Amino acid sequence: MYNNGNKGEENMYKCSAKASLVLDQVRSRCQEDTQTNNKWRGRSGNYMYIMGRENADGKATGVVHKIAEDGSHKLCGSFKIMSDGMITRFTGLSKADWNNAMRNAEAEYKTKYEAETTEPATEQKVAV
Repeated sequence: MYNNGNKGEENMYKCSAKASLVLDQVRSRCQEDTQTNNKWRGRSGNYMYIMGRENADGKATGVVHKIAEDGSHKLCGSFKIMSDGMITRFTGLSKADWNNAMRNAEAEYKTKYEAETTEPATEQKVAV
């Protein structure tokens, strides 16, 4: 489940764990740029993303708006993060940012979830 990070926000967006970790990486990119949870500076301007509807298959989707100089914003594209954590579309975010978000999310997933399922090998003792 993904929480957009707004104070007092209790609504959670349900998506797969991998998609949620990728969104967390995008959110940290936004924090670095603008100290907000959904706005960043791209090559051709400032952008913000807005989460869309929940998807039963675990995808994270939504729209991207471009922010004008006067502070207004206009729809300019969308984003789609598949349930396996692959970004297939994210308007305004560079390919390098896509790759960084996916790589970091995958590493975090491995340490967080795959470490839990791997149990240490135990020696089996057989009574003779």
